[in-house]
Amino acid sequence: MANHNAEVAWRSADQLGEGPVWDDRRHLLYRVDPVAGAVFSLDPGAGTERRYEIGCPIGCLALRDDGDGLLLGLRDGFGRLDLDDGTVNLVAAVEHDTALMQLNDGGCDPAGRFYAGSIARDASPGLGTLYRYEPPGAVSALVTGIGVSNGMAWDSAGTTFFFVDSLEQRVDRFRYDPAGGTLADRQPAFDVSEFEGIPDGIEIDAEDCLWVAFWRGGAVRRFTAGGRMLEEVRLPVRRTTSCCLGGPNLSTLFITTARRSLRAVGDPEPLGGAIFSLTVGTPGIAARRWRADVRS
Repeated sequence: MANHNAEVAWRSADQLGEGPVWDDRRHLLYRVDPVAGAVFSLDPGAGTERRYEIGCPIGCLALRDDGDGLLLGLRDGFGRLDLDDGTVNLVAAVEHDTALMQLNDGGCDPAGRFYAGSIARDASPGLGTLYRYEPPGAVSALVTGIGVSNGMAWDSAGTTFFFVDSLEQRVDRFRYDPAGGTLADRQPAFDVSEFEGIPDGIEIDAEDCLWVAFWRGGAVRRFTAGGRMLEEVRLPVRRTTSCCLGGPNLSTLFITTARRSLRAVGDPEPLGGAIFSLTVGTPGIAARRWRADVRS
């Protein structure tokens, strides 16, 4: 097993940095801060960043294949962010069962469908749902009874969907129908309860290995699809949230972190909320982009 240490790539101070996505066309790193209600666009090469005020909690984002802004997973549905003027428009509402719910992590499948899962703000178990956005304005509920819906990724064949419900302390797999965008036969892929921290965001690389960020674990770990740990990346902060592969040749692992938890007291960690990075041996795949013409 290989061990690495990540270095600070950008001294941000996100309350809750989440959902990093690398734009391989514009060479930008996007991320969200649900607590601040903001989207950030970072140019690592130029060392510049732009902040977009969304005005409500935001859980995730996706690149659009048409280049027309970003698709967002908002508190109460799916929206579009105009990157030129910063305006946000809700395109599909989600009817939550309680006022505690909001959309959290999400991602696009290989065909260009956008998925996002909901969580209860107090982390109550069993209240979350995994949704699929159906353009132009509909939403389908695919999986219910989720605790804390977090990382999701599809394998290179597009027939396996990996999913993290953080409260289960494991990574699950579904059989995935790429033609219809449906999920079936949920099973544990591998257990991570022996590791320090709670599984959060995930990323998949060109070898179909999964990078898993561990909240309160100060680490990102790389596993085979069967659960054998191959690499561990240590960070000088405990609140590791998510990661993605980007940069030149898609060989830079970018890692988001949080400045403090919602219920923390006292001073935050000095580097909490920063973005960390390191160069890895196996590249990623270009982020899947949402397509307006895909149908389920």
